[in-house]
Amino acid sequence: MFKLTLRSVPAVLALVCVLGLTACGSSGDRLKGETPQALFDEAKELQNAGSYERAIKGFEQLEGTFPYGRHAQQAQLEIAYTYYKMLESASAVAAADRFIKQYPNHANVDYAYYLKGLATQISEDSFLNIIYERDIADLDQTAVRESFDVFRELVTRFPDSRYAPDARARMAKIVDALARHELKVARYYLRRGAPLAAANRAQGILKNHSDSPFVEEALAIMVSSYEQLGLPTLKTDAERVLRQNYPQSAYLSGKYQPPER
Repeated sequence: MFKLTLRSVPAVLALVCVLGLTACGSSGDRLKGETPQALFDEAKELQNAGSYERAIKGFEQLEGTFPYGRHAQQAQLEIAYTYYKMLESASAVAAADRFIKQYPNHANVDYAYYLKGLATQISEDSFLNIIYERDIADLDQTAVRESFDVFRELVTRFPDSRYAPDARARMAKIVDALARHELKVARYYLRRGAPLAAANRAQGILKNHSDSPFVEEALAIMVSSYEQLGLPTLKTDAERVLRQNYPQSAYLSGKYQPPER
């Protein structure tokens, strides 16, 4: 049997300290509030100060300590928002989804959809996007389309939501970006000597984005592509549509040359 002596006390204390390091460290991160409101206020203060990781832990502490009631529900939304501020798309979407599934009839569920739409559009290189102000048309188009679908669900389910106007504006911007993306790809194929692929992309603009301002150039790409492919009938048809809809088009005066971007 181990016998405790004065000489062994420091060693025992050291062992206790080592064994308790994790617990001691974690307790230092815990918020001190004793009520749901106090915990929420503390976590919110951390969030506002930019201490996002500590804020998330605080909101999670609130949920774990007081799992029922409006403060716990709001804490879930704040976790989603904090992850969005941290540019952690997957975590923000997961937190928003959790709220939507748990509280489908909540008064603020429209905000959860809105956050999900914002977070879905974040790509892994968001930091570079912010620094270099990259065009949304250059981003991951899968994420952009998913974001559009989320915003569409928001405005369909909650047309009178306070977030619906901004969601609609973002949807319009996304549609514009998708059309510009297709145009850039069509230009790329034409520059690389792939006229069939260029024509198909240009046709997609006419089919899916007929109201966009890129239809004129898409038609010009089709004219050039069909000429290179030796398809005079299709070339004439595309040229006729271009002339009818854009009689003053500069593309009618000479051979189309795709820009570098």
